[in-house]
Amino acid sequence: METKDSDLQVLNQYQGFMNAKLMIDQLPDSTIPAFEFERLEDIRQIDNFPYDEARVFNFLGKRAEVFFRYYLNLSNRYDEIAYSLQILNDKITIGEFDFLCQDVVQNEILHVELVNKIYLYDDSLHENPDYCWIGPNKRDRLIDKLDKLKSQQFPLLYHPKAESSLHKFNIDPWKVKQRICFKSILFLPEHCNIRFYATNLEAVAGYFYTLSQFLSKKWKHQSFFIPKKINWFTDETRHTNWYSYSKVLLKLQEFMENKQSVMLFRRNKKGETHKFFVVWW
Repeated sequence: METKDSDLQVLNQYQGFMNAKLMIDQLPDSTIPAFEFERLEDIRQIDNFPYDEARVFNFLGKRAEVFFRYYLNLSNRYDEIAYSLQILNDKITIGEFDFLCQDVVQNEILHVELVNKIYLYDDSLHENPDYCWIGPNKRDRLIDKLDKLKSQQFPLLYHPKAESSLHKFNIDPWKVKQRICFKSILFLPEHCNIRFYATNLEAVAGYFYTLSQFLSKKWKHQSFFIPKKINWFTDETRHTNWYSYSKVLLKLQEFMENKQSVMLFRRNKKGETHKFFVVWW
């Protein structure tokens, strides 16, 4: 079912996606590098924008695919060849390629896997801090996603069934270059002094708190805003529908009872805004 997001909201979501940083510059334990974005002229970013196509999807990941496809359409460097290309074996889907495109600058065919995630840091997950990331509701571990990319999604290029599908595009799979586009917004526990080695800390957007930690903060005279999940990548600091501390606390308690972590914006008396999470766990 189509969402009711306005054209402006969808465009802001696209800009939020584009502004999100790449979490990693290479798929760990591989030679697969990050996809290289080229800078686009802002004035070109409203031509033939796929508002209706984006509104079809309520999920961040699927909407991100629409935005990435639009970026390829705008780019002077990349030409789309195929999107969401399913590979079948006896009418059963064994995998799919997110994007196949041509890099006209390097004269290469690229297979690009797109990932768009919100992660919080949990040091109990792994001895390596770069793998200690998990979704806000304690599901969707980074290490599981990386394992799937390494064991299923990228090796699909060399599957015999994939080879026959690619030949329809006159593509030799052994000449295709693979790229990872892993966009993320990351949140750390407050006063975190962990040293990371492979995680791009420019992707860190703020901190996360338990409800008791939130209550201990001296924020009673500040105002708050709770964005919809589809807007989690969007900068909504200009939003006018701010809640008082008492009203947002009632909403937070409801989220916690339902075991749902929630993203918030906080605005102090100086007008400074901060993005953060309150978690149920």
